[in-house]
Amino acid sequence: MKKSLPFLMLLSLFSIAAWAQTRTITGTVIAASDQKPLPGVSIRVVGQKTATLTNSSGKYSIQVTGTNLSLEFSYLGFKTQTKTIGSNNQIDVSLSDEETSLNEIVVTALGIKRDKRTLTYSTQEVSGNALVAAKENNLVNALAGKVAGVQITNSSGAAGSSSKIVIRGNTSLTGENGALFVVDGVPINNTEAGNPDGALSAGGTANRAIDIDPNIVESVTVLKGAAASALYGSAAARGVVMITTKTGKGKPSVSVSSGITVDHPIFPEFQDKYAQGSNGVYVDGNNGELGSGSWGPPIDGLIVNGAPVQKHDPRKEFFRTGFTTDNTVAVSGASDKSTYLVSYSYLKTKGTMPGTDFGRHSFFTKFSNNITDKINVIGQLNYVNTANDRLPEGNSLASPFWTVYAAPISWNPLPTTYPDGTQRVYRAARNNPYWLVDNVQFSSQVNRFLPVFTVTYNPTPWLTITERLGADIFNDDTHYHEAPGIVGGESDNGKMYNREINFRQYNHDLIVEAKKSFGDDFFGSILIGNNILASNQKTIFDKGIGLSAKDFYNIANASTQISTITESNYRKVGVYVQMTGEYKRMLSLSLTGRYDGTSVLSSSKQYYPYGSASAGFIFTEALGMSKNPIMNFGKFRISYSYVGNDNVAPYSIGTPYIKPVIGNIEFPYDNLNGFLLTNTYGDKNLKNEGLKEFETGLEFKFLKNRLNLEATYFNKLSQDLISTTPITPSSGFNAAVINAASMYNRGIELVLGGTPIKTKDITWDISLNFAKIKNKVTDIGQGLDNIQFAGFVSPGVFAYKNQPYAVIFGSRYLRNDAGKLVIDDQGYPIIDETLGAIGNTAPKWNAGLTTTFTYKGISLSAVLDMKKGGDVYNLDNFYLNFYGVTKVTQDRTATKVIEGVTEDGSPNTKQITLDQKYYQENFSAVDENGVEDGTYVKLRQVTLAYTFPADLLKKMPFRGLSVSATGRNLWFYTPHYTGSDPEVSLYGTGNGGGFTNFVTPSNRSFNFAVKVTF
Repeated sequence: MKKSLPFLMLLSLFSIAAWAQTRTITGTVIAASDQKPLPGVSIRVVGQKTATLTNSSGKYSIQVTGTNLSLEFSYLGFKTQTKTIGSNNQIDVSLSDEETSLNEIVVTALGIKRDKRTLTYSTQEVSGNALVAAKENNLVNALAGKVAGVQITNSSGAAGSSSKIVIRGNTSLTGENGALFVVDGVPINNTEAGNPDGALSAGGTANRAIDIDPNIVESVTVLKGAAASALYGSAAARGVVMITTKTGKGKPSVSVSSGITVDHPIFPEFQDKYAQGSNGVYVDGNNGELGSGSWGPPIDGLIVNGAPVQKHDPRKEFFRTGFTTDNTVAVSGASDKSTYLVSYSYLKTKGTMPGTDFGRHSFFTKFSNNITDKINVIGQLNYVNTANDRLPEGNSLASPFWTVYAAPISWNPLPTTYPDGTQRVYRAARNNPYWLVDNVQFSSQVNRFLPVFTVTYNPTPWLTITERLGADIFNDDTHYHEAPGIVGGESDNGKMYNREINFRQYNHDLIVEAKKSFGDDFFGSILIGNNILASNQKTIFDKGIGLSAKDFYNIANASTQISTITESNYRKVGVYVQMTGEYKRMLSLSLTGRYDGTSVLSSSKQYYPYGSASAGFIFTEALGMSKNPIMNFGKFRISYSYVGNDNVAPYSIGTPYIKPVIGNIEFPYDNLNGFLLTNTYGDKNLKNEGLKEFETGLEFKFLKNRLNLEATYFNKLSQDLISTTPITPSSGFNAAVINAASMYNRGIELVLGGTPIKTKDITWDISLNFAKIKNKVTDIGQGLDNIQFAGFVSPGVFAYKNQPYAVIFGSRYLRNDAGKLVIDDQGYPIIDETLGAIGNTAPKWNAGLTTTFTYKGISLSAVLDMKKGGDVYNLDNFYLNFYGVTKVTQDRTATKVIEGVTEDGSPNTKQITLDQKYYQENFSAVDENGVEDGTYVKLRQVTLAYTFPADLLKKMPFRGLSVSATGRNLWFYTPHYTGSDPEVSLYGTGNGGGFTNFVTPSNRSFNFAVKVTF
């Protein structure tokens, strides 16, 4: 017993010593600013090589051996902290922002967060606050002027209009060129359903990104190059817009925001001196006389039946002041294990055109929970209901613009009808615009669900397994009708149609990522994933022609009924891998690879591989300049990537039977049904499009990060482009879907930002972005030199071989070999008998300037947007010059000698009068005169905001209060464009940019908003 006692004491001492030397320390690391967990924080034992990283929930576990130890917590963008372990087994840390940080955390492909300093490609981020401050109904418009290399085109100023975003130029000939949209790692649909009567005849509809409420967005990251977006698969060849939604944080809070916006349409200039008539002779449209022109006598002093003719402004009388209300309430908070956010917003816009409006209900909820220290789940749901009432735009006679823009100033459109019920019009073959407001309507209602469920499992600190399930489900119910009595419609007795689109898309990703530090010098990660994407769309279209009962818009009321049901299915599966490595925080390498299989290509070409390789070198680290007071950061990056793209609609490789339309005859006709073999041949050997891109860039930070510069050069080649190409009719088909075309985009992007002033009370931030892109179509295939995708045959928008994408084609004047106009013996330019290219829609460069000045709680910010070049075909002027209502036709006694040469080659000296004859027989007969330079400078946004300091709120029932006033489109500079806005395009999200015709004018808007937090 005496011998065993010392033995037991000795054993206990060894046990205590062992316990003291090796034990496990756990804890959580959060950001001091918002109390959110920080994933990927580096934790190491001071003086040892033992290290670990926090998981996605900010938690860590590390084994330590020894006594008197400390842990060092370091994270890019935050101040490094050192904590003494002592006897503690749990150490929680709150890291503070590092004002002189070199880096920021950005969201990359698949929603993976990475340090910006380690990125080997170009991205740009726009904060959610900047999107909300823009006060735009459509999220796409809120990005305008803020991102280098991005071009945004709005279809019109109508409530609920579509917008398109193109990144680094068009990459497909006739396929989709708009960027892929991704919400919290899940791709979503951003298509435009379109008007069944076509964009040219009836205008556009909303694109589905309009469903996203900016109030729920934390940030938007634009992945520009193929190296950045390759992991997303084939759809990402055209760039990616990644939307990250907000997450609950901090103490429980309730925030309420409310805003109102007033819209005023921006009209082009019109002449206001001459009345209806021809050759100076008055035509009294108010008393039944008909005439299309405003070439009558001066209205001042014009007397009819003893009374002066009243002057009207048809545009200002018809349009109204638009009005928008936007209200949001959100509840959010976080605990040590959970976060939650519930948001509801309602936006309602009354459009500037009578009878038009747009409304959006948006409900969003997001909940996360750490089930265990190793398992985290995130569940979210976004439900959106949008309703849009609109009128036709474009070239349709059902569009009010024909008689609003072209109406004489002497015509009073009210009342809209005569006693017998027929319309009061000033000219034949046109409708009264007020009658159209009451008797024509396009309405669409969309119900959309965007659920996402994510499970993250961290079996060890260096291994993360993520499974993400997401869906995009919506129903688009559209109704259109024209009442009996319409002029120029498909039937004098009116028509109607109902269209229902049911869309389902499901996305699944399983991602395994391992990342680990090897000593102090090496860091590596490998990501392996699998993706399954499946979509189904079913469209039911019922059309009725000839309505029997008045005001009864039911398909049963139509004398001719046509019904079509179409359904398409699409599936893509892919596996992908990404390997990244970093050496001494100065050399980064990234390799990606993906192997996709798609259902829309031929069976022998369904699977195709692609990938990227990129590297970055922070040379200031190698040169020991990280503390240099002048240039403290410099990085060189380079990448090369190849991305495949299945940019073709389902079933394009077949030759199915279709219901034909022969002339104006639709089947069934005369109680007979009919089907016809499609006249478009589907190539059974169709393969994927390919995009090769080389990118290189430099990044600098100066003056302790007060000034930063990023310059990027890219060169991307699109080849084997899929297009519907005309072929010889002797083949039995008029066109074929084949791999036929190629094009390239080369360009530079510059981003310059800085903080010229930063004191305790004053901060001034400024950012400038610039992009210049050169595009050329190098081949169209089948021996063709052009292919059309918008407009009329003349004028139209075409792709021309060895020309930039989207060339305007039409009639033109005759020129000699030196390019001078050839003038006839009367002094008028001679019209060329052949058509040709008359304009180029590609801009020479785009730029944007964003600045914010803050003094204590007051902030003043502005966004300036610029575009140089890029022709626009202003089809409005083509018609309106003919009718004599444009401002340029007002001086109709002016004379001019048109510069050029006569047919014998001598200089022209013949003087002509710019009168009705000139404008109707010469000027308006040539498409070339409708082409205008689309250069603009826009003061797109100015916001003045005030956030009340906490001291003033102590005695109030809320803990946060801010107010703001915002102006949009306050100033335009368009030196060569005579329309409302050179930025808009009738074709919306389609490929027919640079073509405008009778669209709702853009608006000058004023917004006032308040936000309260409890």
